[in-house]
Amino acid sequence: MPKVSLVVGNGFSISFGYFSGLVNQLNSQEPITWDVTCPSTGKALLTSLHRLEALYKLNSEKPHFEVFKLALDEDYCHSIGLDSFKTALESRHFLTIAFSMYSQRQRKLFATDWSWFRWLKLHRDEVTAAFSLNYDLLLETALDRLSREYYSLQVNHHGYGIPLVKPHGSVDFEITPNSIFYTPQYPLSNFVDLNDTGIIRLEEHELMSPRRQALCIVPNESNKYASYQWVAPANQWFEGQLKGSDYCLFIGISYFECDRLELDKIVDSLPKDCVIVVANPFPPKAFIDKISGRPYIIWDNPEGPVDQNGAILSLKCLATGKALRKCFCRSGIPYQYCCCH
Repeated sequence: MPKVSLVVGNGFSISFGYFSGLVNQLNSQEPITWDVTCPSTGKALLTSLHRLEALYKLNSEKPHFEVFKLALDEDYCHSIGLDSFKTALESRHFLTIAFSMYSQRQRKLFATDWSWFRWLKLHRDEVTAAFSLNYDLLLETALDRLSREYYSLQVNHHGYGIPLVKPHGSVDFEITPNSIFYTPQYPLSNFVDLNDTGIIRLEEHELMSPRRQALCIVPNESNKYASYQWVAPANQWFEGQLKGSDYCLFIGISYFECDRLELDKIVDSLPKDCVIVVANPFPPKAFIDKISGRPYIIWDNPEGPVDQNGAILSLKCLATGKALRKCFCRSGIPYQYCCCH
């Protein structure tokens, strides 16, 4: 039985958004204009985060991820009378609550005929580790439907299952209750950020609650959590699993500059004969350059991991469940996917 590792990016959620129609309600590239209710006031969340609101009003013509990038720019924020630290912190809280709502919508609309769920169902037992750069809970929802246990080092979770590493944070992460004592609310009156504490996993009904410390990396921000107690050990656990991988799927990865250090480390941790699968309608050239010299396959169907007839692209022999045979040309790629014939 082949061992498969997953590295999941925003393209995974975009795929589900188009499949389910969620993109017509909530475009994940434009979260600032979502209709998100503030859990403290009952009004629009953005109006309770005054610095982010002011930043957006001055830059409403820009892509939303560029607006978040400006929140990190100390010189720019100073030039318009904003504190970059507090503006970035408000961005973390906004993204956490907004993508909590997004995750709840994903769960409500989830359907088992989505191509990526069908693929995961086919390879349920082969998936041995997962790494996600997404805040949302789409991958968790799929694994829950498959009764595939996972663990992200939360102190209140069961402690077993495959490693699911979320180094950029997650909407269901919160700092442990005994680490910092205060009652969070919006607008923010306590500006708490970047404390290296343990984390707990929030339940579904807790997702729309104010956070004591919002745990998410702002788009275009380098990972400030890399050395944290819920990230560094999880990364080591994941990298240990990678050493036995026969396949590693990079699903919807953009390979932005701010993410490259983490993604390159994953690639470098893989066995030389591990087949890398780049699942992306628009594979990043820089990433293809990074993996050149290794066996790799590109799945670029916008419909997901399916062929032209809609059949799931398998990484195992459907008759025996064993790993696919490598091509005789010694490319290291399974015969079914090799271009030599």
